[in-house]
Amino acid sequence: MTIPALLKRIGVFVAGLLLVLGAVAFGPPLFRRDRVRFRWAGGMGRGVLGAPLGVAYGNGRLYVTDAGADRIVVFDTSGAVLESWDGASLGLGRPMHVTRGADGLLYVAEYARDRISVLDSGGRLVRRVGGTPGKGPDALDAPGGVTARGDTVYVADFYNHRVQAFSPSGATRIGRPGRLWAGRLHYPTDVATDDSLLYVADAYNSRIQVFRPHGEYVRRWGGPFGLGVWGPLRGWFRVASGLAVAGGRVYVADFYNNRIQVFTDRGRYLGEASDSLSLPTAVAIGSRGELFVADFGHRRIVRLVPTR
Repeated sequence: MTIPALLKRIGVFVAGLLLVLGAVAFGPPLFRRDRVRFRWAGGMGRGVLGAPLGVAYGNGRLYVTDAGADRIVVFDTSGAVLESWDGASLGLGRPMHVTRGADGLLYVAEYARDRISVLDSGGRLVRRVGGTPGKGPDALDAPGGVTARGDTVYVADFYNHRVQAFSPSGATRIGRPGRLWAGRLHYPTDVATDDSLLYVADAYNSRIQVFRPHGEYVRRWGGPFGLGVWGPLRGWFRVASGLAVAGGRVYVADFYNNRIQVFTDRGRYLGEASDSLSLPTAVAIGSRGELFVADFGHRRIVRLVPTR
């Protein structure tokens, strides 16, 4: 066999291999079917919010962290401003994600103060969690997200590339710094829980990782290989910036792809919402299954209603 003929055969083989790999990698995200859909139902907060980063829902109210003004703005679901809690009086330092616990309290991640502030429904400080900056076993370094389950507070510890679990017995680390491998975290930004599991927005690995509350790794999805992917490919992310869990579904803010993606709690793709969103950072679920999205790029909160 001549050298040109051999090179031709090698070229055909490589091209075929790349075609197969491309079909395996890109085929499923292209052909997944939307099982849930949403319609635009209005926006709120334009002209009021400077940098909305987090949103939580409870008792007909929306609690929005406005990081640009170090404050929390409270809306009703029609968009009327009910209250504005001044961050200076509360001592807030760049509030990020916020969640409403089963106890009715609000848990606010303070990126610039390395702590969690716990507030009641009237905006009064109840207690603080963390507050020790740095790399130590009980420290936080720029917390991005927070959730609470029972007497344990889970924190997405951004620059430490881990989740910190604070309980009455002390602090426990979940996950380790790293890329690609299961259980490795790279700048996590948010956490959420259901009845049995902990879900982590592993932001700059562009994936969701799932752990048991004591730290055992369970599963992950997104990808491929912990890499962010631009564009409309379903089930993949370009920075998974926030998440919410409700009714056996996981809602993920896909930051640079300007959309919210919806999955089962096992990671099966269900659908997406992308109506006029720009750099979404967080999502909260209302009492009727509607989505309230922190639409950071447009400086507002967007309401999306499920249509199926």
